Amino acid sequence: MTVSVVGSATLALALGLRHGLDADHLAAIDGLTRFNMLGRRRFAPCCGALFSAGHGGAIVLAATLLSGLASAWTPPVWLEWTGKLFSAATLLLLGVFNLRLAVSPPSEAALSLTGLRAGIFGAMLRSSRAWQILLVGTLFAVSFDALGLAALFAATAAASGGAALAASLGLVFAAGMVITDASNGAWMAHLARRSDESNKQAARAMTLAVALMSMLVGTAVVCSCFWSSFDQWLNLHELFVSLLLAAAVLCTYLLARLALMSDKARATSQGPQNR
Repeated sequence: MTVSVVGSATLALALGLRHGLDADHLAAIDGLTRFNMLGRRRFAPCCGALFSAGHGGAIVLAATLLSGLASAWTPPVWLEWTGKLFSAATLLLLGVFNLRLAVSPPSEAALSLTGLRAGIFGAMLRSSRAWQILLVGTLFAVSFDALGLAALFAATAAASGGAALAASLGLVFAAGMVITDASNGAWMAHLARRSDESNKQAARAMTLAVALMSMLVGTAVVCSCFWSSFDQWLNLHELFVSLLLAAAVLCTYLLARLALMSDKARATSQGPQNR
């Protein structure tokens, strides 16, 4: 294995770890995980790994197919706005789903979940089967950025290893993305489970935060399709935006826990006085 191949693999891993922190990935995984906590608690922590596996698999396949065309093919321009609009639609729907859960009375939550499965899009997102989550991740890869990465791996491999090296670089990239997204899904499920077990109000606060985050990111993605200066700003600051979203979810959980502890302390202190 040459130094250039090792360097390319290291870069692919770093790109995968970074790509897993994209704001749309975080919002989609958090939305899927939080929604599935209602009736599929054991499945919910797997949403991040499944989403990124589908996303990474599409890039591996594209890199392999493009390895022979790397010098003559570039992703068409229409893929940029097509992929963004699909991502935005998914995030907005996830936001609406979680918002309905946050405002629905506990007795109506299961009924709300059943109703959301009626539509084709809702059925794709909300099934307990793993292939639906894989499909969502795959469709998120239909974008200029994702196929641009596949073309990069194909071009890198064209001079030294061909399709086998292109597929290998894609797999290393996918591994880095799975590490990041699987960790996010497990972390989100852990926070959601603790909030559910602690207090219903804390759980609602978490669901509401995820809903608003999904809708905010979805709106930002739509704006980036029609507002070039905003798109450039978002690309330059996407890591900061992603970290801000993760911090917002954590702060919501901590504030809900603090409010719960304060209520319990107040109830304890008032108890002896009422005797």
